[in-house]
Amino acid sequence: MLTVNEFAKHLDLAYLAPNLQKEDIIKACDIAKKYHVNAVNVNSCWAELVVEELKGTDVGPSAVIGFPYGAMSTKAKLFELEEMVKLGCTACDMVVNIGAVKDKNYELVRHEISEFVRICGEGCDTKLIFEVGFLTDEEIAELTKICCECGVTYVKTATGSQAFPTMDQVKIMKENLSGNTKIKVSGVPRTFTMPAVLHMFEHMGVSLVGTRSAGKLVEEYSKYLEELK
Repeated sequence: MLTVNEFAKHLDLAYLAPNLQKEDIIKACDIAKKYHVNAVNVNSCWAELVVEELKGTDVGPSAVIGFPYGAMSTKAKLFELEEMVKLGCTACDMVVNIGAVKDKNYELVRHEISEFVRICGEGCDTKLIFEVGFLTDEEIAELTKICCECGVTYVKTATGSQAFPTMDQVKIMKENLSGNTKIKVSGVPRTFTMPAVLHMFEHMGVSLVGTRSAGKLVEEYSKYLEELK
């Protein structure tokens, strides 16, 4: 049975809506610090604020790259990534070029992913967002293998802007894992239930869940453990 702190460290608090304001981001950081979640994940314009708000805490500042479509030029995507690493982000979630995957242009896909890993280095976790709702089972399997070969820290199901991953899609990712690469689940709906999250951690090989409900989930899990006593 996970402790409350262990459970919290399996959660990224995602605040990614386009209409968020400064006060919303500060509130997210306050929630993250209160519940000791793994990271606060924000759009790159808020990264500097999050780095400052989380300084000296056990919560990591995290930014999304190429969000939400992954369809900008490689140069633009990697420039954004370099800026986030320089600011002090301890994790970055980059959206794959989905069209390139569909075209089987794996040379471009592999180049972006390998540069992602190189630029982040050892001090910044890499989470590659697939957006599985657009991909076939074969494409999910191949992309997972490429991520593992490149040394990505986490393969991530979705941005949360398009579709929720199925259990079968998560299973395909798990079956094609190798090395030290792990799985992060995120997607629509943004509200996860505590039993669903626990099931993913305990039975589906999922190491992280990204959700705006992270604080609420930790609170629910804490009450659940109290009831078991």
